[in-house]
Amino acid sequence: NMKILRRIILFLAIILSVLWIEAAHADMSGPEIREFEIIVTNPNGVDYYDYKGDVIGHLEKDEKVYIMYIYNGEYTLGKEGINNYSSISSIGNVKSLDGFSIIVDEVDPTKVTEGITKLDTPRKAKINAEEGVDIYKGPAEVYDIVGHIPKGATLTYEYTSGKHNFTHIYVEYGGKKGWIEILNSSVLLEGDTQYVFSVDLETECGVIPKNTIMTPTYKTDPWKHKSIFEYNGCEFTYDAFKDDKVFDIYAYTEKTLVDLPIYEYADTTSTQLGTVPAGTQLTILASKEYMGDEEYVVYAKYNDITGWIISSGDIFDYTTYGDSNEKVEDTVKPAEKPANDIEPQTEKKPHISANELIIFCSMGGVLLIITAIAIVILVNKTKSNKEVKVDTPTETKKEEK
Repeated sequence: NMKILRRIILFLAIILSVLWIEAAHADMSGPEIREFEIIVTNPNGVDYYDYKGDVIGHLEKDEKVYIMYIYNGEYTLGKEGINNYSSISSIGNVKSLDGFSIIVDEVDPTKVTEGITKLDTPRKAKINAEEGVDIYKGPAEVYDIVGHIPKGATLTYEYTSGKHNFTHIYVEYGGKKGWIEILNSSVLLEGDTQYVFSVDLETECGVIPKNTIMTPTYKTDPWKHKSIFEYNGCEFTYDAFKDDKVFDIYAYTEKTLVDLPIYEYADTTSTQLGTVPAGTQLTILASKEYMGDEEYVVYAKYNDITGWIISSGDIFDYTTYGDSNEKVEDTVKPAEKPANDIEPQTEKKPHISANELIIFCSMGGVLLIITAIAIVILVNKTKSNKEVKVDTPTETKKEEK
């Protein structure tokens, strides 16, 4: 019994370790803000810490450093020239900016270019946070607040800020200009990626037929990877980024190496619409990344035929890859809505985030361990009770005599 218990505990410990490692990896790949410089104003200087909270260094008054990350209320500091690197490298963390001051207290994207991106055309955004969002002078919450935008307000933006993917957008609302943070789904951004559905997808707004092409009305920040679609006058949120049944459309061309049948649906049992001959320059509208032995599934256009190719092995000559100007129309379009309006929000179904799922799994693992221990103890106790010798009535009478 004890061997079984040890095996159960070891198995659960491995599972919990994997879950926590995945959570750590998710945290490490979090958003990185545009770096900005601060200066130490505390006459006694400021200590900074490692990830465990131990002091690892000290900054003197008037010393300048950069803020690289803001995560869970802590600030990651960086300096230039660390370990002979010319770029900015992190040196440690501080839990607050007490004793520091921002060197440049406002970031005007029309005057500052470093860490700022200007879009080709203005795009729409909608405030999603229940409490609304604050407008800051710069792309971080350490800058001064200049205004506030309530939930449901729609606005436009053309400047973004952040590293590797943007974390803030520059907006104007109520006569106030400044930066708002888009993280944690606080702000929804205009959808710009078309998707084709390879299966009949059941949603709270109804079943979306396979081969439907739709563009989300909005999407969340790049780390949440959620898209908001409108169907039958109803909005639903879907993680199209991670679903291999929903393909994002990005047209490019390939030359086929073999004859390829093209089907009506993403299913080889569906009607075959034709055959693409070997050596054909084919327009690929959407595809699932081919992973070794897996099937290669692509949504393609050949002459006047648009359909699905399902095959494995080498089917394209990748040296012929090229961008395509092929345009695809949505088969479902959302209803027109007035701009700059505060729209009522549809009721959303409860959603469990990845971190909440990890916590629930961890609690479940602990509960399983406790249950296993209790069962083993109960079994051993029952076994012990059965092994206790019970005096018979005859033996009792002999003792009385």
